[in-house]
Amino acid sequence: MMKTTAAKIIFALLFCAGAAALFRPAGGDMARRRVVKYWFVAGVKDNIPLCVQLFNAAQESIRVVSTPIPWNEHEKKVLTAILSGDPPDVVNLVTPVPKWAARKALVALDPAITRDHFDTTRFFPSLWQEMSYRGRTYALPAYTGSYALFYNRRLLREAGLDPDRPPANWQEIQDYSRRLTRRENGRIVRMGFIPQYGTIETPLIIAFEQGARFIDPAGTRVQLTAPEVVSALQWERDFFDLYTVEEVSAFMGGFGYGNQQGFIAEKVALFINDNSFIDQIARYHPELDYGVAMIPAWGEGPSVSSAGSWWLAIPRGAKNREDAWTFMKFVVSRETQLAESMSRDETLFPVNRFAANDSDFLGMHRYMAIFSRQMEQTRSKSIVPLVHDIFWREFSLARERSLRGVMSPEQALGQAERTIQAFLDRALEYDRYVDARMETTEF
Repeated sequence: MMKTTAAKIIFALLFCAGAAALFRPAGGDMARRRVVKYWFVAGVKDNIPLCVQLFNAAQESIRVVSTPIPWNEHEKKVLTAILSGDPPDVVNLVTPVPKWAARKALVALDPAITRDHFDTTRFFPSLWQEMSYRGRTYALPAYTGSYALFYNRRLLREAGLDPDRPPANWQEIQDYSRRLTRRENGRIVRMGFIPQYGTIETPLIIAFEQGARFIDPAGTRVQLTAPEVVSALQWERDFFDLYTVEEVSAFMGGFGYGNQQGFIAEKVALFINDNSFIDQIARYHPELDYGVAMIPAWGEGPSVSSAGSWWLAIPRGAKNREDAWTFMKFVVSRETQLAESMSRDETLFPVNRFAANDSDFLGMHRYMAIFSRQMEQTRSKSIVPLVHDIFWREFSLARERSLRGVMSPEQALGQAERTIQAFLDRALEYDRYVDARMETTEF
């Protein structure tokens, strides 16, 4: 853990008291307050969220009532509630905002943002861009995760590499990986880096670092065969010049969870993961000699990461929009974001830049500043939001076909591009149909 559980609990209690004082301590009869119904997908938190506890303690006019909804049913439940005319006042979801906005399922927040002079620069730019569709803003970012490169200092040292100089670019990743890989009786027993291992897609990052956009500015034409994307898949294919996909897959088959995770078990020396991985290391291998660095760059260019966010929105038909908006602003404030981020056992990263760069938050761990710096250089994973699932399915299939030599990178991406485009065309046609028959609900 970044701190002991006891220390976190003590800090949470102290901070809650301070936050409540800052926002005016509550009093009065809870039953007399105006009610805001808040639905959140279970898995972010499975009890009363801390933001709800803080908000209810901070003022005496509004009471937020939170309801967890299961991940596998959240879309159906929210849409059914909207169609029935009795939706919650606020939802906390993660599927791309444009998918909901295109169905006219959300209230456009622009009038409230303008009226209240709401400062949107508090959000990391890539996260804020995810909140809009067709020039209107429909949601506020709530929580995210920041990615960086974890490296095993002991293994670098044993391979004759400087443990204080992790690989800074993708060419060095290849070079380091060659020196770090070990075989016994012809079988791989340790690897430096594995492009397919982790929670971030290596070719996606490499393509972003080369300036790839994946889709045209109008959002109507998929550009998966752009040179930057082809180059990224070719890098991944070239990486396997010294290994076969099959032997690497067999090696990865020995990984598990907890202390059997590849990096934690010291079977993988270089690994990209999010900030919560620090807690996993502390739990399962606290003596691990490791470091954290910025994600490798493409050549001399900047390091780029990818991130997405859980977000807050007001569904169409919500009865209590004004109080819902008050609650949403509270959740994304510096004070609340800081309190939540520092009280979690598995830390989700603040979307509020001021909270993410607060000295208390950075002081949670010596590497937290790297994650904050990396968030300033991120691109959204919501690339073709109207057909988000189709994009990721086809992009993953293209990677697989390319890696296994079934197709060249360009051929594999071309096939994926045609499939995604067909689905996008249908989604855009439906969007135009809905837009012609329904008005956007403004705040």
